[in-house]
Amino acid sequence: MIDTARRQLIDNIRISIAEHHNETDILRSAVELIDAFSENFNWTGVYMMKDNLLHVGPYIGPKTEHTRIELNSGICGAAASKKKTVVVDNVREDPRFIACSRTTRSEIVVPLLDGDAVLGEIDIDSDRPANFTGQDQQMLEEIADILVQRLKDIQ
Repeated sequence: MIDTARRQLIDNIRISIAEHHNETDILRSAVELIDAFSENFNWTGVYMMKDNLLHVGPYIGPKTEHTRIELNSGICGAAASKKKTVVVDNVREDPRFIACSRTTRSEIVVPLLDGDAVLGEIDIDSDRPANFTGQDQQMLEEIADILVQRLKDIQ
């Protein structure tokens, strides 16, 4: 079960993105709210699927050189290929990890799924090992579903 703070974030995102009518504004609003949720989220962003590549969208955190990621490349590519959330408690022990920052210790990537199609994904890095809980995963998966529905509504 999701705690009150996480439920509030989900509700705030639902309300906030309803006010926006294009993909960039919807995603930016969600990223800003997600990032503000925890001081331990050090890179919070989305990648969107275009031409069978993940393209970086709105994000908050250090500049990334990884603006396009191939399927099966890195944690992001793995989540998109498997079409399921990937949580890595210690990125230094995962050979799939593509370092954006030397300080990153853990990562969660949640696909934005429309049925069997991957529209994109939420990607969050933390400088703390094992930062992401089961409640974080559940919260982000609900947010992903809300984002997918909103993106479908504006098409």
